[in-house]
Amino acid sequence: MDNIPSADNGAHGGNGRAMVKVSPYMVIPSRVGGFSVYLKQGGKYVLYAEKGELFTDSHKQRLSLLGVDHLYVRASDYDDFTRYVQENILEILDDESIPVGERARVWSDATVALAREAFDSSLPAPIDRRHFQRIRKLIADSLKFLSREDALKELARFIRDGEESFHHGVGVMVLTVTTLCSFMKEDSELLVAVGMGAILHDIGKIELPREVFTKKFDALSREDKDLVKSHPALGVGVCSGLPMPQETLQCILFHHEREDGLGYPSGSTGAMLPSYVKALILCNEYDNLTRGRTGRRLTPFEALTRIKSMRSAFDTEMLRRLIEVLAKADLTS
Repeated sequence: MDNIPSADNGAHGGNGRAMVKVSPYMVIPSRVGGFSVYLKQGGKYVLYAEKGELFTDSHKQRLSLLGVDHLYVRASDYDDFTRYVQENILEILDDESIPVGERARVWSDATVALAREAFDSSLPAPIDRRHFQRIRKLIADSLKFLSREDALKELARFIRDGEESFHHGVGVMVLTVTTLCSFMKEDSELLVAVGMGAILHDIGKIELPREVFTKKFDALSREDKDLVKSHPALGVGVCSGLPMPQETLQCILFHHEREDGLGYPSGSTGAMLPSYVKALILCNEYDNLTRGRTGRRLTPFEALTRIKSMRSAFDTEMLRRLIEVLAKADLTS
């Protein structure tokens, strides 16, 4: 085994000698890790498994016998590690031999990695590290609501039904939270609730046939349109037994409403919708257009042009703030 005299600084890039702390439950037998895994002993890092080595039951058993609380990967390998987590997240969430808190941590790590990708790709240029740390903290804070067996089962069901919906939810969360932080306190409990609502806004789709979401809405039959329009209320039903804040449920229920009252499921007008819901409605539309979920993928400019042409549908102040976020403008006013 090799000793690595590195600083345990949790860095996610740069110096290849920096190390990142990860859960020992990430070691999944019969899976190959595209990263080296280290233990920390006597203040030094000791190689436990080589990059490309097949993990076995004995790897996992030894960790249990040693009572290992944390493993470490090199910061330079962290991208490979996060891909491994994303590829195996369902197996981890479904494994009831893993403590609930650890499975929730796995979900958190996978979500942070997706949020990092969305943060870098949705915004026109890298924004300083402090801005992303609030996203990371928000995801960590959400674990107090999700560290339950029933919550993890619903998360697994959501991801299993269609990973694209989960990825879309994370993208909407990044845009919504960044927009809201232009006028809300960054440590607000409300941001945690809205962030969860953004990630889970499409969870009601797991209750419906997947086929109804593969066609453009205007091409559907009346019956299928009614099914599609039911997914926000179904999402609230899925989450109603979980310890979700009221604001989270509002985000799920109202994410297809419009300023002019022509949205669904309730036809609420802008005067009836909280500002955080208005931000989510707008960011959901923008992410759908730029992700190409309902047709050709639009460029950011094309998406904003399309949204501006639907001026009566969206809150004009939220649209101004989203444009400024995308342009990296100063939003302190």
